Amino acid sequence: MPGRHPDLHLLGILFIFRRLNPQSRLMQYLSPSTFFGVTLSAPLDKKAIQLGRKKLFAELELGGGSTIELHGKQLTKNDIIQYFDDLLKEDTLNYHSAVAEDPVLLRFLEEAIIERKEMFQDNPLYEEERFIHWISPYFCHSFLAFMTTCFLVEPDEDGLLYLLANNHFMTAEDAAKGWDAVVRILMEDISTLDRYDEQAKNKREPALSPIEYLMEFRYIRLIQLLPQNRFASIRDNYAHCMLKVSIAVFNGDNQHRDTVRTWLENAELLAVSEAIKAGINEKIRELEAIHPPAEEKKREFSPLKVIIIAVIIVVRLATCKSNSSTSYYQNTPMVFPETSPFSRERILDSLERKYPHMDWKTIEKNKREMDSVRLDTLTDVSIP
Repeated sequence: MPGRHPDLHLLGILFIFRRLNPQSRLMQYLSPSTFFGVTLSAPLDKKAIQLGRKKLFAELELGGGSTIELHGKQLTKNDIIQYFDDLLKEDTLNYHSAVAEDPVLLRFLEEAIIERKEMFQDNPLYEEERFIHWISPYFCHSFLAFMTTCFLVEPDEDGLLYLLANNHFMTAEDAAKGWDAVVRILMEDISTLDRYDEQAKNKREPALSPIEYLMEFRYIRLIQLLPQNRFASIRDNYAHCMLKVSIAVFNGDNQHRDTVRTWLENAELLAVSEAIKAGINEKIRELEAIHPPAEEKKREFSPLKVIIIAVIIVVRLATCKSNSSTSYYQNTPMVFPETSPFSRERILDSLERKYPHMDWKTIEKNKREMDSVRLDTLTDVSIP
């Protein structure tokens, strides 16, 4: 299901296949097999690489242009020369071969996709510093692309769960870039929630649509999965903003009061601080005292079913006679005005005689209580 910005889906795809900026080391990984257009088996053969290079140059010349499109990227002749010069270095060739033998890692580097239960292989090469330095810009590019798509385009709980469960082949500098991008997304979310709260306080009647997705469980779950040591303070800040927005919506929009309770529960799940959790839980109890959950209200008003049955019986008793009755009584309905105590007592006495197993006086008492409940309103109620 699309996330808050379905229109960014194409943007997210384009992001995956573009270099971030000319000065950035972060770039999309392209395997030799992608360049050659055929699947190559590891270890890679230098002769095959040379032939692939000549083939690409021939295609570039036949096309008559200055670039050739490959896997969504526009490559110049210099790009091709640079790629194959790096590829022919002994270590680089070994690194590409290792990636080619790990289909999960290969797909993540090329497409920024990882699925449920997918894990990178346990290869001793992955622990070498030189390998980490080589693969880091490619891995960080895919990491950024995945996080952008997951948080801004389409939530992917399973993918995020298993990406976080795998090793991250990044230098400290590139890892900081990756996590900082996620922080910026969440801080913008917090700003959006704050803006709603301020507008509500100023009686501007802000729209709910920009914030509803930000407080749904599927999005809160994504934030929950992020490393707590990096995101604890942001989670608490986010949960506190959810609390403020929930109070504003509760006090200003009667139609969404049941939804507010769900938002508060999500905020309680998100918070790390026990103090913030306790504060949110206290507001949930206050809300329930003012506006019971829908299920409880349904149970509370269940005696109405009994009252309806009683009314049906009264009507049938008042309108039905035996076959020996006169036409006058058969055609003239008997009306018992609601305001007549005498009529009410007659009805109850008649019902008690004919249906002694039912407690009609209690039913009548419940009906009067129900009528009283209907007169109660929840206007001008505020959560402190």
